[in-house]
Parts: sequence; structure tokens; C-alpha cells
Amino acid sequence: MQRLVEKTLLIDDSDIDLFIQRRFLEVYNFSVDLYLYKSAEEALKWLETLASEEVPDIIFLDLNMPEYDGFTFLRQFKELPAHVQSKARIVVLTSSNSSKDREQAFTFSNVIQFITKPLKQTDIDDLKKII
Repeated sequence: MQRLVEKTLLIDDSDIDLFIQRRFLEVYNFSVDLYLYKSAEEALKWLETLASEEVPDIIFLDLNMPEYDGFTFLRQFKELPAHVQSKARIVVLTSSNSSKDREQAFTFSNVIQFITKPLKQTDIDDLKKII
């Protein structure tokens, strides 16, 4: 079965959520390569170092994290090199069901989807249509 994208980055401070999301994406053959970060700050540092061909196609981003939350990540993402910003699309994957969070997330141009955890098959189907 063909994968939907080449590279995917998961950012979530919860080991359990990272495990569940990773397994779900593996089962549904979402991506060839999966990268996991528990820290949005560390993920940003990693993204800064990447050449164009290494940039993930999709970033699944949790909003509710200590220190660097998802919105801090989104603000800092706009400072990354142009080749990162032009390639990576962001899916907010969060426990928040706040309409305010949803509206604020979509003010960032790279955000293509807002999903409330847990990730479901219908979410992947919707993403296929967007991608």
C-alpha cells in the first residue's frame, strides 16, 4: 500500500499520545518516515537544521504542552527558513475542542487541519482530501 506522505513529524509532550499516534499512522500507512518530539522547542531546533529534501510533509502538533505550547511553536515556525515553511503543512492534533483555539490555529497559514484527539480513520480520510 502506498503511503500518503514521505515524512511526518509528531510533536506531543505525552509519551502515551505519541505512542498511540505513531501506531495509528503506521497501521494506516500514512508516512514512510515518522519523527517524534516531546518538545516543541526541540522540534523547532531540528527543523532549522534540515535541507529541503529532509523537511517533513506533515507536522502533527499538540497545543497543550508545557513551556513551548503549540501556539508558541506556530509563531516560531514563521521564523524558520523558507524551504521549511513552504513544504511543511501542520495538522493541529489536540485534546482542546475550543472554538477559540481552532480559530486561532487557522490564522497560521501552514495549518491545514484541526483535529481533536484521538486521531481517527475519518481524520485520515479528510486529510487525504486536503493533501
